Amino acid sequence: MEAFYSWFVVAHLVGLVVFAISHGASAFMSFRVRNERDPVVVDALLKVGGIAVGPMYIGLLLLVVGGLGAAAGANLWGQPWIIASMVVLVVVLVVMWAVASPYYMGLRKALEERGPDGRPTMEPAALAVMLDTRRPEILALVGTVGLVLLVWLMVIKPG
Repeated sequence: MEAFYSWFVVAHLVGLVVFAISHGASAFMSFRVRNERDPVVVDALLKVGGIAVGPMYIGLLLLVVGGLGAAAGANLWGQPWIIASMVVLVVVLVVMWAVASPYYMGLRKALEERGPDGRPTMEPAALAVMLDTRRPEILALVGTVGLVLLVWLMVIKPG
């Protein structure tokens, strides 16, 4: 495993870049969609955000496999910073999923009903009520704090 340590680190960092770029598209969408009131525009923005999900999960998979492989290759299991990094990652992923998924799935569901022209039939006033949320700020805060904490753990390696 030691021979592959550098490759695992490369996979870990490539995964981070792919994850960050892909997830960034969804993050920007979450702020932009909140200010829209046209159901067609909101529907289109949600679709753009949805396109980023596949590459985001590929990046996350690379990030996790590379990180676990690097930890194994360097025999770092049991190091407090490795354990803390895994805990932070899991907590951030769970919080992000719990805050974002039900909301955006509900929003997509609300926009499913289509008129004869294929456009969403949701009333802009009803859409405005759904879009009046601070979820983007919550998600940005959790994600940013988590990422900064992970970078700190990996650079400083406390413990």
